[in-house]
Amino acid sequence: MAEQYDVEVKLLAITPDAERLIETAGRLCWDTQGKVGTAPDRIQKWLEVGHESMIEHACATFHIRASRVLTHELVRHRLASYSQRSQRYVKENEPRYIEPPELRDNRYAHQEFEAAMKSCWAAYAELLARGTKPEIARYVLPNACETQIICTWNFREIRHIIKLRTSKRALPEIRVVANQIRAIMKDKAPQVFGDL
Repeated sequence: MAEQYDVEVKLLAITPDAERLIETAGRLCWDTQGKVGTAPDRIQKWLEVGHESMIEHACATFHIRASRVLTHELVRHRLASYSQRSQRYVKENEPRYIEPPELRDNRYAHQEFEAAMKSCWAAYAELLARGTKPEIARYVLPNACETQIICTWNFREIRHIIKLRTSKRALPEIRVVANQIRAIMKDKAPQVFGDL
């Protein structure tokens, strides 16, 4: 059911030749720089024994479209840079929100959710029409509001996010996003993410 979340993850940028950079940093620790590229599983062997500092030299930047519920959890990962679409300066001109499939697939829950969304958006529109600034009117908007965020993390933090947020105990929406990030990173840096 979680796979039915209407979210989007796009890779915007990644450290060029990231795995070579990581291996170079790791080999410096043992003064074996002349062996860069000679052992295809070298990075995984280091990760297996807990030597992860060298993967912090590489970063990736993602564009994520999801709910504010998700971004409230995502920004708890502090080894990062975030830029999020503002509700303070940008008016929400149309109701855009993420409905969890857990609600959408239950007729009663879906009706309650839709009624709540209509009420929130109507109150927001009325406040704006009466001259309330968007930064104040937004207080009536739900956490389900769709938002966009750009996130930059180093590879070590991405591994941490994937491990934590793909767990069955994680919020279903963030699990979908973390699984999309994992698929992208396994493709772009298999030596670093292939074991996840």
